[in-house]
Amino acid sequence: MKVLVCGTHYGSTYIRALTQFPQDSFTCVGVLSKGSEHSQQIAQQLGVPYYTDVATVPADSIDIACVAVSGDAGQAIVLSLLKQGVSVLCEHPVDQAFVQKALALAEQHQVYFHVNGHFADLYAPQAFLQSILSAYQQGFSCMHYAMGANLRTLYSALDLLGRALGGFAGLEVIKYGGEPMAFQPVMLKTDNLTISLLCQNFSSAEDDGSATFLNHQCSALFPHGTLTLSETTGPLSWFPSSQSLPVETWRTYMPVELAPMDKQQLMGHRDQCNLAAIATLAATVQGETQPVYQQPDYLLALSGLWQAVLMELQPRAKDDCAA
Repeated sequence: MKVLVCGTHYGSTYIRALTQFPQDSFTCVGVLSKGSEHSQQIAQQLGVPYYTDVATVPADSIDIACVAVSGDAGQAIVLSLLKQGVSVLCEHPVDQAFVQKALALAEQHQVYFHVNGHFADLYAPQAFLQSILSAYQQGFSCMHYAMGANLRTLYSALDLLGRALGGFAGLEVIKYGGEPMAFQPVMLKTDNLTISLLCQNFSSAEDDGSATFLNHQCSALFPHGTLTLSETTGPLSWFPSSQSLPVETWRTYMPVELAPMDKQQLMGHRDQCNLAAIATLAATVQGETQPVYQQPDYLLALSGLWQAVLMELQPRAKDDCAA
């Protein structure tokens, strides 16, 4: 399939995914961005056309577009491509009103709109999700989730929660009503489950990650123990309850074996996950059933929940950052 990459900042990860992992299924056939010399050089190195206006992209020459452009400009590109009959993989986060417009256009023009939450597809979060599935298959139900995130990772953390729950049916935000805090708790609940979310409610002045203390933390409390994802890249541990194992074999915790990664390996894995997201959209275009986390009801519920939690947080001004 022929792929257009829109954006060359975070979009560079899609370009790496398409060019550094040899496969026959996907080919980058164009780059769209604002017109910087850097972006033009990327397109030149790839030997593909370079565009600065989505209206000039020949829609019949591409099958899928990966849009990694933030804000109103990115949303306008997504909607324009959908109108031209191109299926789109869009970067997160996205608000619910935009998702509704995009899904409606996708249906109207018989194409597909997916959102790449990315982080739930990484190695350690996937191991966390697989361990939860294993517990469910053994007949154990989760009694409580405890999560940690920051303002930038909130959307993807809620995506991780939604995948663990299998959706967001019946999930609501419990109103807080107090003063904003640097690390603010938000409670979510369904009829039979509670979720406590602790969000770092500030960022550094440059929003460059230098004041990031929580990314993706998640614990699932089961009757026979607690599964804990310590951070985005792990480690992942199982803490058995005292009555769940014979005395002679009981241990305070059991690490779930995950192969460690250095920075280069991690970046390569992230690129591969983005390639997998492209492959998921391509498979949907070719007639396969969409995974639950890309179905319209899920995307609408996720974007709506993200906005509802942000409303509760009332983010502190960046000048109020902790020293």
